[in-house]
Amino acid sequence: MISRIATFNHSNTMLTASLKVQAKLADQQAQTASGLKSTTYGGLGKDTGSLLRLSSQSAALTAENSAASTAAAYVNASYSALGDIADLATTIKTQLASMMSSTTTDADTMTQYATSWLNDLQALLNSNSAGVYLFSGTAGAAAAVDYSDTDYDPTADTSVADTNYYQGSGAGRTFTTTDGQTINLSVTADSSAFEELARALKMVIASPSDTTVISSAYDMVSDAVTGVGSLQEQVSLQASTLSDLTSRNEAKIDSIDTLSSNLKDADLAETAVLATQYETQLEAMYSMISTLSSLSLSKYL
Repeated sequence: MISRIATFNHSNTMLTASLKVQAKLADQQAQTASGLKSTTYGGLGKDTGSLLRLSSQSAALTAENSAASTAAAYVNASYSALGDIADLATTIKTQLASMMSSTTTDADTMTQYATSWLNDLQALLNSNSAGVYLFSGTAGAAAAVDYSDTDYDPTADTSVADTNYYQGSGAGRTFTTTDGQTINLSVTADSSAFEELARALKMVIASPSDTTVISSAYDMVSDAVTGVGSLQEQVSLQASTLSDLTSRNEAKIDSIDTLSSNLKDADLAETAVLATQYETQLEAMYSMISTLSSLSLSKYL
């Protein structure tokens, strides 16, 4: 028995102290095993609120980057389509110049070329990415262009822009960041460069033998080539802005992860030292308890 002579209180005190040291040792061993200060938020004490806020911020930035990645794919697809449209416009300009200087190009050939180019333009402006039309604005489910629309007749007055071919919305697609910044996505098919290009082709189809009309159409196509180039610059800037946003967010996420790690990760070197100290203390306590338990009154009588 422990309660011999006046050892009871001393032994009780040692047992209580050893239990506390055992709990501390168990905590250090758990930190070593998990690599965390605590496997529950409650075990982090005053750092719990900070860690939860950081976790929420990281999740929001990760979600924004995911949405920005989707938007970037849309913008990059638009840029690719614009490149094809730019190539088409350059080809039309070159071919028209050649036809204007040729004495062998007949009206039927001119009409066939212009009709084919208009069909190609419509196909490109009706490009889509993941089922979303690139040049329809917010009406992404609708094809952007229909040059056969009954309301579309740019030859009625060739000096006036006619966008009745446009089937999309008046509002362009945008991406809004968590801090309120708005980034435009792509351009719409009723942009002046596209309108001029289509109007020029319609003029050629309507009057393939009229050299004055062909000359005016050539000038419009020249303007359209410049305009499409400007649209490419706009979309390139959109892609760059989205890329910069993603890079900034990734840097923020890295910083947040570092702060979170400092709050929740255990210092393994420190836990190893403390565990050794607690083990040494326990051994000394167990030795003392053993000594107290061996004391007997009869030895002193």
